[in-house]
Amino acid sequence: MMPERYTSFAALFCAALLSAALVGCDILEVENPNNLIEDDLGNPAAAPSLANGLEASVARALGAMHAPYHTATGELTWIGSRDAWRELDIGRLDNVSNEFSDAAFPYVAEATWQTRELIRRVEAFREEGTLEDDRTLARLYLYGAIIYTSTADIFDDFVVDSDRREAGEPVGPQNMSRMYDQAIAWLDAAIGLDTGLQPTLYAMRARAKYSRAVWQKLHPSVNTDAPLVNNQGAVDDAREALSRANEPLRYELELVPSSPDLVVGDLSMALQINNRAELGFSETYVATEDDGTIDSVSYTDPLSGELHPYLNDFITEFVAADQYADIPIVGQREMYLILAEAALAGNTGTGGSFADHINALRDLNDLPSYEGNADAQTLLVDSREVNLFLQGRRLADHYRFSDPSPQWTESRNAPGTFFPITITEIQANPNLSP
Repeated sequence: MMPERYTSFAALFCAALLSAALVGCDILEVENPNNLIEDDLGNPAAAPSLANGLEASVARALGAMHAPYHTATGELTWIGSRDAWRELDIGRLDNVSNEFSDAAFPYVAEATWQTRELIRRVEAFREEGTLEDDRTLARLYLYGAIIYTSTADIFDDFVVDSDRREAGEPVGPQNMSRMYDQAIAWLDAAIGLDTGLQPTLYAMRARAKYSRAVWQKLHPSVNTDAPLVNNQGAVDDAREALSRANEPLRYELELVPSSPDLVVGDLSMALQINNRAELGFSETYVATEDDGTIDSVSYTDPLSGELHPYLNDFITEFVAADQYADIPIVGQREMYLILAEAALAGNTGTGGSFADHINALRDLNDLPSYEGNADAQTLLVDSREVNLFLQGRRLADHYRFSDPSPQWTESRNAPGTFFPITITEIQANPNLSP
Protein backbone atom coordinates (compact mmCIF):
# COMPACT_ATOMS: atom_id res chain seq x y z
CA MET A 1 0.00 0.00 0.00
CA MET A 2 1.19 3.49 -0.78
CA PRO A 3 2.14 5.67 2.21
CA GLU A 4 -0.64 7.90 3.52
CA ARG A 5 1.23 11.05 2.54
CA TYR A 6 0.69 10.21 -1.12
CA THR A 7 -3.02 10.88 -0.79
CA SER A 8 -2.35 14.40 0.41
CA PHE A 9 -1.69 15.65 -3.10
CA ALA A 10 -2.79 12.89 -5.48
CA ALA A 11 -6.23 14.37 -6.15
CA LEU A 12 -8.63 12.93 -3.61
CA PHE A 13 -11.73 12.50 -5.71
CA CYS A 14 -14.59 13.21 -3.33
CA ALA A 15 -12.88 16.24 -1.79
CA ALA A 16 -12.10 17.68 -5.19
CA LEU A 17 -15.70 17.32 -6.28
CA LEU A 18 -16.78 19.75 -3.58
CA SER A 19 -15.54 22.48 -5.92
CA ALA A 20 -18.45 24.64 -6.95
CA ALA A 21 -19.10 25.99 -10.42
CA LEU A 22 -17.03 29.05 -11.22
CA VAL A 23 -20.17 31.13 -11.00
CA GLY A 24 -21.19 29.11 -7.93
CA CYS A 25 -22.98 30.06 -4.80
CA ASP A 26 -21.82 31.30 -1.43
CA ILE A 27 -19.41 28.86 0.20
CA LEU A 28 -21.52 28.96 3.37
CA GLU A 29 -24.67 27.77 1.65
CA VAL A 30 -25.73 24.36 2.88
CA GLU A 31 -27.56 23.30 -0.29
CA ASN A 32 -24.82 23.42 -2.92
CA PRO A 33 -25.98 21.44 -6.00
CA ASN A 34 -22.36 20.76 -6.93
CA ASN A 35 -21.49 19.01 -3.65
CA LEU A 36 -21.22 15.28 -4.30
CA ILE A 37 -20.47 12.20 -2.29
CA GLU A 38 -19.02 8.96 -3.64
CA ASP A 39 -22.46 7.35 -4.09
CA ASP A 40 -23.50 10.22 -6.38
CA LEU A 41 -20.74 9.58 -8.88
CA GLY A 42 -22.54 6.75 -10.60
CA ASN A 43 -25.65 8.87 -11.13
CA PRO A 44 -25.85 10.35 -14.65
CA ALA A 45 -27.78 13.32 -13.23
CA ALA A 46 -24.55 14.35 -11.47
CA ALA A 47 -22.69 14.83 -14.78
CA PRO A 48 -23.14 18.64 -14.96
CA SER A 49 -21.79 18.96 -11.42
CA LEU A 50 -18.80 16.83 -12.39
CA ALA A 51 -18.10 19.23 -15.25
CA ASN A 52 -18.47 22.22 -12.94
CA GLY A 53 -16.07 20.67 -10.47
CA LEU A 54 -13.44 20.03 -13.15
CA GLU A 55 -13.80 23.57 -14.47
CA ALA A 56 -13.14 24.87 -10.97
CA SER A 57 -10.13 22.59 -10.48
CA VAL A 58 -8.57 23.61 -13.80
CA ALA A 59 -9.06 27.29 -12.94
CA ARG A 60 -7.47 26.78 -9.53
CA ALA A 61 -4.54 24.87 -11.04
CA LEU A 62 -3.81 27.48 -13.69
CA GLY A 63 -4.23 30.34 -11.24
CA ALA A 64 -1.70 28.72 -8.91
CA MET A 65 0.87 27.66 -11.49
CA HIS A 66 0.76 30.88 -13.52
CA ALA A 67 2.18 32.82 -10.59
CA PRO A 68 5.61 31.10 -10.59
CA TYR A 69 5.55 30.66 -14.37
CA HIS A 70 5.02 34.34 -15.18
CA THR A 71 7.53 35.41 -12.56
CA ALA A 72 10.05 33.25 -14.40
CA THR A 73 9.11 34.76 -17.77
CA GLY A 74 9.62 38.36 -16.61
CA GLU A 75 6.03 39.39 -17.22
CA LEU A 76 5.82 39.63 -13.44
CA THR A 77 8.51 40.55 -10.97
CA TRP A 78 9.21 39.90 -7.30
CA ILE A 79 8.33 42.88 -5.08
CA GLY A 80 7.57 41.12 -1.79
CA SER A 81 9.62 39.43 0.88
CA ARG A 82 9.81 35.77 -0.16
CA ASP A 83 13.12 34.76 -1.69
CA ALA A 84 11.65 31.87 -3.68
CA TRP A 85 9.99 34.48 -5.91
CA ARG A 86 13.38 36.08 -6.50
CA GLU A 87 14.81 32.72 -7.55
CA LEU A 88 12.17 32.53 -10.28
CA ASP A 89 12.59 36.18 -11.17
CA ILE A 90 16.23 35.71 -12.14
CA GLY A 91 15.48 32.69 -14.33
CA ARG A 92 15.96 29.71 -12.02
CA LEU A 93 13.16 27.22 -12.65
CA ASP A 94 14.85 23.91 -11.87
CA ASN A 95 14.71 23.92 -8.07
CA VAL A 96 12.39 21.06 -7.12
CA SER A 97 12.02 22.60 -3.67
CA ASN A 98 10.98 26.09 -4.73
CA GLU A 99 8.11 26.70 -2.34
CA PHE A 100 5.78 28.28 -4.89
CA SER A 101 6.11 25.88 -7.79
CA ASP A 102 5.96 23.03 -5.26
CA ALA A 103 2.82 24.43 -3.65
CA ALA A 104 1.16 24.81 -7.05
CA PHE A 105 2.08 21.33 -8.29
CA PRO A 106 -0.63 19.45 -6.32
CA TYR A 107 -3.36 21.62 -7.84
CA VAL A 108 -2.17 20.70 -11.33
CA ALA A 109 -1.91 17.02 -10.33
CA GLU A 110 -5.44 17.16 -8.96
CA ALA A 111 -6.82 18.66 -12.17
CA THR A 112 -5.07 16.19 -14.47
CA TRP A 113 -6.29 13.27 -12.35
CA GLN A 114 -9.86 14.52 -12.19
CA THR A 115 -9.84 14.98 -15.96
CA ARG A 116 -9.18 11.33 -16.66
CA GLU A 117 -11.54 10.05 -13.99
CA LEU A 118 -14.47 12.29 -14.88
CA ILE A 119 -14.16 11.77 -18.63
CA ARG A 120 -14.15 8.01 -18.03
CA ARG A 121 -17.31 8.19 -15.95
CA VAL A 122 -19.27 10.49 -18.24
CA GLU A 123 -18.21 8.62 -21.38
CA ALA A 124 -19.72 5.54 -19.70
CA PHE A 125 -22.99 7.41 -19.12
CA ARG A 126 -23.14 8.29 -22.81
CA GLU A 127 -22.39 4.73 -23.90
CA GLU A 128 -25.21 3.53 -21.64
CA GLY A 129 -27.58 6.10 -23.15
CA THR A 130 -28.12 7.84 -19.81
CA LEU A 131 -26.24 11.11 -20.42
CA GLU A 132 -28.82 13.86 -20.76
CA ASP A 133 -26.70 16.40 -22.67
CA ASP A 134 -23.62 15.79 -24.84
CA ARG A 135 -22.52 19.32 -24.05
CA THR A 136 -21.49 18.11 -20.57
CA LEU A 137 -19.07 15.59 -22.07
CA ALA A 138 -17.77 18.18 -24.55
CA ARG A 139 -17.05 20.52 -21.64
CA LEU A 140 -15.07 17.80 -19.88
CA TYR A 141 -13.06 17.14 -23.03
CA LEU A 142 -12.37 20.88 -23.32
CA TYR A 143 -11.23 21.27 -19.70
CA GLY A 144 -9.06 18.18 -20.08
CA ALA A 145 -7.45 19.62 -23.20
CA ILE A 146 -6.81 22.91 -21.40
CA ILE A 147 -5.04 21.35 -18.41
CA TYR A 148 -3.07 18.82 -20.46
CA THR A 149 -1.89 21.45 -22.97
CA SER A 150 -1.02 23.90 -20.21
CA THR A 151 0.85 21.25 -18.21
CA ALA A 152 2.96 20.31 -21.23
CA ASP A 153 3.61 24.02 -21.88
CA ILE A 154 4.85 24.61 -18.33
CA PHE A 155 6.58 21.44 -17.12
CA ASP A 156 9.62 19.47 -18.25
CA ASP A 157 8.09 16.27 -16.87
CA PHE A 158 4.93 15.22 -15.05
CA VAL A 159 3.15 12.26 -13.48
CA VAL A 160 -0.34 11.89 -14.93
CA ASP A 161 -1.40 8.30 -14.24
CA SER A 162 -1.39 8.24 -10.43
CA ASP A 163 -4.68 7.09 -8.93
CA ARG A 164 -5.13 8.22 -5.34
CA ARG A 165 -2.96 5.74 -3.42
CA GLU A 166 -1.45 4.16 -6.51
CA ALA A 167 1.62 6.06 -7.68
CA GLY A 168 2.13 6.56 -11.39
CA GLU A 169 5.22 6.69 -13.54
CA PRO A 170 6.54 10.00 -14.87
CA VAL A 171 5.76 10.75 -18.48
CA GLY A 172 9.45 11.47 -19.14
CA PRO A 173 10.90 14.69 -20.58
CA GLN A 174 11.20 13.14 -24.02
CA ASN A 175 7.54 12.09 -24.00
CA MET A 176 5.74 15.24 -22.85
CA SER A 177 4.42 15.78 -26.38
CA ARG A 178 2.05 12.89 -25.66
CA MET A 179 0.10 15.22 -23.39
CA TYR A 180 -0.63 17.39 -26.43
CA ASP A 181 -1.65 14.27 -28.35
CA GLN A 182 -4.17 13.37 -25.65
CA ALA A 183 -5.49 16.94 -25.58
CA ILE A 184 -5.97 16.85 -29.34
CA ALA A 185 -7.71 13.47 -29.15
CA TRP A 186 -10.18 14.79 -26.57
CA LEU A 187 -10.87 17.82 -28.75
CA ASP A 188 -11.39 15.57 -31.77
CA ALA A 189 -14.05 13.75 -29.75
CA ALA A 190 -15.63 16.98 -28.55
CA ILE A 191 -15.83 18.42 -32.06
CA GLY A 192 -17.64 15.25 -33.13
CA LEU A 193 -20.47 16.07 -30.71
CA ASP A 194 -23.20 18.54 -31.70
CA THR A 195 -22.93 20.99 -28.81
CA GLY A 196 -22.63 24.53 -30.15
CA LEU A 197 -19.12 24.80 -28.69
CA GLN A 198 -17.39 24.31 -32.04
CA PRO A 199 -15.66 27.73 -32.38
CA THR A 200 -14.03 27.36 -28.96
CA LEU A 201 -13.18 23.70 -29.57
CA TYR A 202 -11.53 24.41 -32.92
CA ALA A 203 -9.62 27.32 -31.38
CA MET A 204 -8.39 25.17 -28.50
CA ARG A 205 -7.37 22.41 -30.91
CA ALA A 206 -5.45 24.97 -32.98
CA ARG A 207 -3.68 26.04 -29.79
CA ALA A 208 -2.86 22.44 -28.82
CA LYS A 209 -1.47 21.61 -32.26
CA TYR A 210 0.52 24.83 -32.33
CA SER A 211 1.88 24.22 -28.81
CA ARG A 212 2.95 20.72 -29.79
CA ALA A 213 4.86 22.19 -32.74
CA VAL A 214 6.50 24.75 -30.44
CA TRP A 215 7.51 21.91 -28.10
CA GLN A 216 9.28 20.24 -31.03
CA LYS A 217 11.25 23.47 -31.58
CA LEU A 218 12.60 23.15 -28.02
CA HIS A 219 13.32 19.41 -27.82
CA PRO A 220 15.76 17.77 -27.72
CA SER A 221 17.42 21.20 -28.00
CA VAL A 222 16.28 24.73 -28.74
CA ASN A 223 16.11 25.50 -32.45
CA THR A 224 16.87 29.19 -32.70
CA ASP A 225 17.91 28.89 -36.36
CA ALA A 226 14.36 28.04 -37.46
CA PRO A 227 12.06 29.21 -34.66
CA LEU A 228 8.90 29.80 -36.68
CA VAL A 229 6.03 27.32 -36.37
CA ASN A 230 4.26 26.27 -39.55
CA ASN A 231 1.76 23.56 -38.64
CA GLN A 232 -0.97 22.99 -41.18
CA GLY A 233 -3.30 21.37 -38.66
CA ALA A 234 -3.11 24.42 -36.43
CA VAL A 235 -3.61 26.69 -39.44
CA ASP A 236 -6.70 24.78 -40.58
CA ASP A 237 -8.23 24.81 -37.11
CA ALA A 238 -7.49 28.50 -36.60
CA ARG A 239 -9.23 29.34 -39.86
CA GLU A 240 -12.17 27.11 -38.94
CA ALA A 241 -12.50 28.71 -35.50
CA LEU A 242 -12.53 32.21 -36.96
CA SER A 243 -15.02 31.31 -39.69
CA ARG A 244 -17.45 29.67 -37.24
CA ALA A 245 -17.43 32.43 -34.63
CA ASN A 246 -20.55 34.59 -34.76
CA GLU A 247 -19.00 37.12 -32.39
CA PRO A 248 -15.47 37.97 -31.24
CA LEU A 249 -13.90 34.70 -30.16
CA ARG A 250 -12.64 34.88 -26.59
CA TYR A 251 -12.81 31.97 -24.19
CA GLU A 252 -11.87 32.44 -20.53
CA LEU A 253 -12.33 30.67 -17.23
CA GLU A 254 -14.45 33.25 -15.50
CA LEU A 255 -14.22 33.94 -11.78
CA VAL A 256 -16.63 36.09 -9.81
CA PRO A 257 -16.51 37.37 -6.22
CA SER A 258 -19.22 34.90 -5.20
CA SER A 259 -16.93 32.00 -6.14
CA PRO A 260 -15.84 30.10 -3.04
CA ASP A 261 -12.23 30.44 -1.94
CA LEU A 262 -11.81 26.77 -2.78
CA VAL A 263 -11.91 27.76 -6.45
CA VAL A 264 -9.64 30.77 -6.28
CA GLY A 265 -7.18 29.16 -3.88
CA ASP A 266 -4.56 30.90 -1.78
CA LEU A 267 -1.85 30.71 -4.44
CA SER A 268 -3.54 32.34 -7.40
CA MET A 269 -1.57 34.75 -9.53
CA ALA A 270 -4.22 37.46 -9.21
CA LEU A 271 -4.16 37.15 -5.43
CA GLN A 272 -0.36 37.45 -5.32
CA ILE A 273 -0.43 40.60 -7.49
CA ASN A 274 -3.57 42.43 -6.46
CA ASN A 275 -3.94 41.42 -2.83
CA ARG A 276 -0.76 40.09 -1.22
CA ALA A 277 1.57 42.29 -3.33
CA GLU A 278 4.24 39.61 -3.48
CA LEU A 279 4.37 40.08 -7.25
CA GLY A 280 3.97 43.04 -9.57
CA PHE A 281 3.97 43.68 -13.28
CA SER A 282 7.47 44.04 -14.68
CA GLU A 283 8.82 47.47 -15.57
CA THR A 284 8.83 46.27 -19.16
CA TYR A 285 5.07 46.81 -19.07
CA VAL A 286 4.26 49.36 -16.38
CA ALA A 287 5.70 52.41 -14.66
CA THR A 288 5.51 52.15 -10.88
CA GLU A 289 5.59 54.40 -7.87
CA ASP A 290 8.35 54.10 -5.25
CA ASP A 291 6.18 51.71 -3.23
CA GLY A 292 5.71 49.40 -6.22
CA THR A 293 2.13 50.40 -7.04
CA ILE A 294 1.25 50.95 -10.69
CA ASP A 295 1.47 54.51 -11.91
CA SER A 296 0.57 53.64 -15.51
CA VAL A 297 0.90 51.02 -18.21
CA SER A 298 3.92 52.03 -20.25
CA TYR A 299 4.35 49.44 -23.02
CA THR A 300 4.16 51.03 -26.47
CA ASP A 301 3.26 49.70 -29.88
CA PRO A 302 6.42 49.40 -32.02
CA LEU A 303 4.83 50.93 -35.14
CA SER A 304 2.87 53.83 -33.69
CA GLY A 305 4.99 54.51 -30.60
CA GLU A 306 1.78 54.93 -28.66
CA LEU A 307 0.66 53.16 -25.50
CA HIS A 308 -0.53 49.70 -26.52
CA PRO A 309 -4.31 49.76 -25.99
CA TYR A 310 -4.82 46.02 -25.53
CA LEU A 311 -2.20 45.69 -22.82
CA ASN A 312 -3.48 48.82 -21.12
CA ASP A 313 -7.04 47.44 -21.08
CA PHE A 314 -5.92 43.98 -19.97
CA ILE A 315 -3.86 45.19 -17.01
CA THR A 316 -6.53 47.71 -15.99
CA GLU A 317 -9.21 44.98 -15.95
CA PHE A 318 -6.90 42.53 -14.20
CA VAL A 319 -6.16 44.93 -11.37
CA ALA A 320 -9.81 45.95 -10.99
CA ALA A 321 -10.82 42.28 -10.63
CA ASP A 322 -8.62 41.86 -7.53
CA GLN A 323 -8.21 38.13 -6.79
CA TYR A 324 -11.03 37.19 -9.17
CA ALA A 325 -9.33 38.03 -12.47
CA ASP A 326 -10.51 35.81 -15.31
CA ILE A 327 -8.05 33.34 -16.84
CA PRO A 328 -7.78 33.74 -20.65
CA ILE A 329 -7.52 30.42 -22.46
CA VAL A 330 -7.83 31.00 -26.19
CA GLY A 331 -9.31 33.49 -28.64
CA GLN A 332 -9.23 35.18 -32.00
CA ARG A 333 -6.02 37.06 -31.21
CA GLU A 334 -4.12 33.81 -30.90
CA MET A 335 -5.73 32.49 -34.10
CA TYR A 336 -4.43 35.49 -36.06
CA LEU A 337 -0.99 35.00 -34.52
CA ILE A 338 -0.92 31.32 -35.55
CA LEU A 339 -1.87 32.28 -39.10
CA ALA A 340 0.59 35.19 -39.27
CA GLU A 341 3.49 33.03 -38.08
CA ALA A 342 2.73 30.26 -40.55
CA ALA A 343 2.48 32.78 -43.39
CA LEU A 344 5.80 34.31 -42.36
CA ALA A 345 7.30 30.80 -42.43
CA GLY A 346 6.23 30.49 -46.07
CA ASN A 347 2.84 28.77 -45.80
CA THR A 348 0.66 29.88 -48.72
CA GLY A 349 -2.41 28.08 -47.36
CA THR A 350 -3.23 30.40 -44.47
CA GLY A 351 -5.78 32.45 -46.40
CA GLY A 352 -3.59 35.53 -46.58
CA SER A 353 -0.15 36.99 -46.15
CA PHE A 354 1.70 37.78 -42.95
CA ALA A 355 0.58 41.39 -43.34
CA ASP A 356 -3.06 40.34 -43.78
CA HIS A 357 -3.12 38.33 -40.58
CA ILE A 358 -1.06 40.67 -38.42
CA ASN A 359 -3.16 43.61 -39.57
CA ALA A 360 -6.37 41.72 -38.76
CA LEU A 361 -4.96 41.46 -35.24
CA ARG A 362 -3.92 45.09 -35.15
CA ASP A 363 -7.34 46.19 -36.42
CA LEU A 364 -8.89 44.85 -33.22
CA ASN A 365 -7.31 47.82 -31.45
CA ASP A 366 -7.34 50.32 -34.32
CA LEU A 367 -3.55 50.25 -34.57
CA PRO A 368 -1.87 51.49 -37.74
CA SER A 369 -1.35 48.83 -40.37
CA TYR A 370 1.91 47.03 -40.97
CA GLU A 371 3.13 47.98 -44.44
CA GLY A 372 6.51 46.32 -44.41
CA ASN A 373 7.79 49.17 -42.23
CA ALA A 374 9.33 46.90 -39.56
CA ASP A 375 11.11 43.58 -39.32
CA ALA A 376 8.32 41.02 -39.65
CA GLN A 377 9.65 38.49 -37.14
CA THR A 378 10.33 41.19 -34.56
CA LEU A 379 6.76 42.42 -34.99
CA LEU A 380 5.44 38.87 -34.63
CA VAL A 381 7.34 38.32 -31.38
CA ASP A 382 6.18 41.66 -30.02
CA SER A 383 2.58 40.91 -31.00
CA ARG A 384 2.72 37.56 -29.23
CA GLU A 385 4.23 39.17 -26.13
CA VAL A 386 1.39 41.68 -25.88
CA ASN A 387 -1.64 39.72 -27.05
CA LEU A 388 -0.78 36.58 -25.06
CA PHE A 389 0.28 38.44 -21.92
CA LEU A 390 -0.04 36.29 -18.76
CA GLN A 391 -1.43 33.34 -20.74
CA GLY A 392 1.36 30.80 -20.24
CA ARG A 393 3.08 31.21 -23.61
CA ARG A 394 6.02 33.53 -23.02
CA LEU A 395 8.78 31.18 -21.83
CA ALA A 396 8.92 29.16 -25.04
CA ASP A 397 9.17 32.40 -27.02
CA HIS A 398 12.06 33.59 -24.87
CA TYR A 399 13.93 30.43 -25.77
CA ARG A 400 13.19 29.92 -29.46
CA PHE A 401 13.58 33.58 -30.42
CA SER A 402 16.70 34.14 -28.25
CA ASP A 403 14.84 36.90 -26.42
CA PRO A 404 15.71 36.54 -22.71
CA SER A 405 13.86 38.31 -19.93
CA PRO A 406 15.59 41.50 -18.78
CA GLN A 407 15.34 40.16 -15.22
CA TRP A 408 17.35 37.00 -15.85
CA THR A 409 20.89 36.89 -14.52
CA GLU A 410 23.96 34.87 -15.41
CA SER A 411 22.80 32.16 -13.01
CA ARG A 412 19.64 31.49 -15.02
CA ASN A 413 18.89 28.02 -16.31
CA ALA A 414 19.93 26.94 -19.78
CA PRO A 415 17.49 27.73 -22.62
CA GLY A 416 14.79 25.10 -22.89
CA THR A 417 14.34 24.63 -19.13
CA PHE A 418 10.82 24.42 -17.78
CA PHE A 419 9.48 23.43 -14.36
CA PRO A 420 10.40 20.03 -12.89
CA ILE A 421 8.31 17.54 -10.96
CA THR A 422 8.52 19.07 -7.51
CA ILE A 423 9.68 17.76 -4.16
CA THR A 424 6.23 16.94 -2.74
CA GLU A 425 5.66 14.42 -5.51
CA ILE A 426 9.24 13.19 -5.47
CA GLN A 427 9.14 12.38 -1.76
CA ALA A 428 5.78 10.64 -1.93
CA ASN A 429 6.10 8.75 -5.21
CA PRO A 430 8.41 5.70 -5.09
CA ASN A 431 8.71 5.80 -8.89
CA LEU A 432 10.73 9.01 -8.67
CA SER A 433 14.31 9.47 -7.50
CA PRO A 434 15.10 12.19 -4.92
